[in-house]
Amino acid sequence: MQTANDPTRSSYGRDYWLRRCERFLVETRTKRIGRVVGIRYGEETNEPELLELRSGLLGRTLLLMSVDEVLEITPESRRLLVTDQPTLLTRST
Repeated sequence: MQTANDPTRSSYGRDYWLRRCERFLVETRTKRIGRVVGIRYGEETNEPELLELRSGLLGRTLLLMSVDEVLEITPESRRLLVTDQPTLLTRST
């Protein structure tokens, strides 16, 4: 049951959830990419620009993905839906 103070209500917008999406699962429509482990903010705008994802076996690979790749945020299930072929900016182990 949602209440007036429930943060999963739709009145909380995209920016609100991008700032609070750590530990959200990141998926395309067909596969899992990883889990958000950090958020990087722009120096001038102080808005979320990149998401740090852990991916691969045991989460050993760190990926950086632009927030522009996020199509949908589902707070109730803690999931981000991203474009089918997301551009992963950096890979490291």
